[in-house]
Amino acid sequence: MKVLIYKRTHTGDPDESGIFGIQDCMGRIRNGNYDAVIGIGGKSAWKGHTGIKYKINWIGLGPKKIFPTERGYRVVFTHFELYEETGVNIKNNYPNLFDYMFSKNKRFSLSSNLPENVLEEVKWILDSIKDSPASPAYNIDSEADLEAYIKAHPSKCGGCSND
Repeated sequence: MKVLIYKRTHTGDPDESGIFGIQDCMGRIRNGNYDAVIGIGGKSAWKGHTGIKYKINWIGLGPKKIFPTERGYRVVFTHFELYEETGVNIKNNYPNLFDYMFSKNKRFSLSSNLPENVLEEVKWILDSIKDSPASPAYNIDSEADLEAYIKAHPSKCGGCSND
């Protein structure tokens, strides 16, 4: 299984709709070939977003790429959970994943070749949502409907599409 694990600096992408890239965060990386995504809070979160530090902020399994932007497809998931500030602290609960991401100062990892101790923890994390529902926006079937949703829910991140 290929898993994208990345550090987040803010909340809001994905939002409660379950669309990864709704505010164009992570750009072309969203186009990668992966089976799951784990978003974890980085150590240097934006002001007002420090509650996500070292926490699992969101998890998505079974990606479906929808409606591209200039930088990358938006992605929804067959299983999705959004935790933001309420997520599990990986430093305390998944120490191997924490060391893998933070001691090597990785911004993201897109790998099917994780060290065995990290892979074991990642499997536990992914198993925790195997019975979760799809992204709420999973069945949006037109780009017009998606654009209307995006306009009705302004960006909370204020700059991802400019990175």
